[in-house]
Order: sequence, then C-alpha cells, then structure tokens
Amino acid sequence: MKSAALTFPTFVLVCMFAALGCNSSSDVNLSGESEGTSSGSSGSISSGSSSGTATEVTDTEPVVSGETAESSTNKTWTVAEILSEPRSGGAGGTALCGGELGFKRCLCVGDAPSSIQYRPAVAECNGNAAAILYDNYAGAFSVVVRDSQNRDRWPASGFNGCSAQLSNSESPPNRCSAFKVQDKFAILDGAAIVHCFGASGYSELFSDAVRLTIKLENVPNSNDDPLLRVCLSSGDLPLN
Repeated sequence: MKSAALTFPTFVLVCMFAALGCNSSSDVNLSGESEGTSSGSSGSISSGSSSGTATEVTDTEPVVSGETAESSTNKTWTVAEILSEPRSGGAGGTALCGGELGFKRCLCVGDAPSSIQYRPAVAECNGNAAAILYDNYAGAFSVVVRDSQNRDRWPASGFNGCSAQLSNSESPPNRCSAFKVQDKFAILDGAAIVHCFGASGYSELFSDAVRLTIKLENVPNSNDDPLLRVCLSSGDLPLN
C-alpha cells in the first residue's frame, strides 16, 4: 500500500542519518576537556607541602617525606647511656674558633673539656637537647645555646606561648626561648647537672646552633660575669 512504503528520497536520508550516528561517538570529544587531561585518574600524583612531600592516589603505600624518614634515624640518649660512654674532650685553653661576625671566640670543639657535654636529644629532657656539666662546671650559674648571630632568645617571634614582646624584653623568662634551660636535674650524687633546653637539637629551631655559653658565676650589678664559650659542631651533633 502507498502509506506503508517509503519514497526513495526518504529512504536515503534515513540511511545517511543512521550511518553518521554510528561513527560520532568515537570521533567527538564530549567531555569538554583538552586532550591529555587525566583529571581524577587513580594514577595521578598531587604535590604536597613545600618540603617536597608527595601523596600518590593509588592503592600502594603513601610516599613518606624525606624529613620524616630522616628523623627515624636520629638518636635519643638516656642519661644511663651518656654515663656509660667514654668521655672524650680536650684540655681547654684559649678560645680560637668562631667569632667570624665579630663575636667573641669560643673553645674549638676538639679543645672542649670532657666535663662539658652536649647531646641533641635526651630522653629525660622530653627528647630535647641538653648540656651535661660535670665536676667544676656542675656549679655553673647557667648555660645557654647561641646561634651564629649570638642570639640566645630564639625564636624571635616568641616561644612556648610567650609573645614576641615578652621574648625580646630585657629579662624574659627562660621558658620564652628554646635556647634556654627549661629544666635541670642532678646526677652522680650532684657531681653533674643535666640542663634541658627547650627543643630538640634535630629541630629547625636548632639548625643554626653554634655554641654553648656557660656563665660560671653571677656577679650582681656587673656586665662582666665570667663566661666560658664552647663551640658546637652543630645543633644536631653531640659534643664529647
């Protein structure tokens, strides 16, 4: 019947439309993204913090930052371990090292007496750095760490809840500086004193630590207290 039949032009158009529809899905980018974009793919790597940490979005173990991996090898001493180690040291003498920026020189590392020790991390100091002073130095009035700029008030922005204004005032509390003693205790029946500083020697705060300054005696109303300055190899290395 005439109503059931397609005319020749209509038949051709239907066939052409069907052919185009079959091929369009493989040739046309329907996502709107440029070629090469792999947004949200399971194998992508997103950059982490400025320290170089990277997090891989896969089913494998996450990448561990170099800082974390390195910190696992840093040694923490106990007091018992320190006492069990043979003490090395020099004979003291003239301060010949340091002083490059005009500050007073300190005893070279090899000249530091064995009765003065430094450890970057001591368990009994909550893992913080410590100076251990023996014999004649056990009675010293105080000891601080100083950096290459001769600062013992660090960080300048404030520490341990102290404001910058308090941390840099004329006589700030020891708690306001990582370079000052936060706690101390006697060992060997008082023959030695362990002075605990405010941060680990492996921390960024101690990255510029270059010396210990020991005030042997506090002379009232004087700016000329007797001091002994001892160089450190660095904040993260032991002395003696």
